[in-house]
Amino acid sequence: MKRHLELCVDLRDNRLAKDGLHQYRNMTVNADPHSLETVILHLIDLAEKRTALAKQTADNVALAAAAKISDLDEEETPESIMLSSMTEEGAKDRTDREVVVPWLKFLWETFRAVLELVSRIPKMERVYHKACERAFKFCHEYKRIMEFRRLCETLRTHLSALQKLAIQPAKTGRVSFEWTAEGIELQLQTRFNQLEVATNLELWNEGFRTVEDIHSVIQITKKTPKPRLMAIYYEKLTRIFWVS
Repeated sequence: MKRHLELCVDLRDNRLAKDGLHQYRNMTVNADPHSLETVILHLIDLAEKRTALAKQTADNVALAAAAKISDLDEEETPESIMLSSMTEEGAKDRTDREVVVPWLKFLWETFRAVLELVSRIPKMERVYHKACERAFKFCHEYKRIMEFRRLCETLRTHLSALQKLAIQPAKTGRVSFEWTAEGIELQLQTRFNQLEVATNLELWNEGFRTVEDIHSVIQITKKTPKPRLMAIYYEKLTRIFWVS
């Protein structure tokens, strides 16, 4: 499975990597979840290393061109395609941009696929939150504003789905998902990381929505989070309200 993922990364093929992970999840999630965790983290490691390598090998022009792309889902606009067909100006920029942007896109798609794959599997909680942490780091390091907003919305959707699962009985008559102390702690830690990145990127609206997410997680349990986390929470909250 690791070799399969290495080939997918070499070919920069998100679809094959995603299909392979889905099949491997079905084979191992009950019998050997640790094995699934290993291959997921292996894929993220590979994608991060190749992206970092692309960043190192690209010159300043390529990095500047990549930074101008505000949305990785719309890498080529109709205007840029028309412009490239009518003039040779900017050809160097387009060539340089191809060094970094494809790997940014591949890494982003990797995070999305992994989070979707394990979002509702209790045994994969730790992997899910590790992937969240590294996705936040990706957004912060590469200043991916649009991707960070999409990531926050995805995590919000996942949290809402878990809250519904926790109150709706399955066909067996029991609820299919139950909150544990560790699970709530992981959810809070992830939201605090999210709040940290939102304030560092100065995305104040997203920061305020994250504060609401943290509040909703705290409501699941009546226990107050650790003092260290609450100190960070109030410090970030102070910055958000100060700006507003």
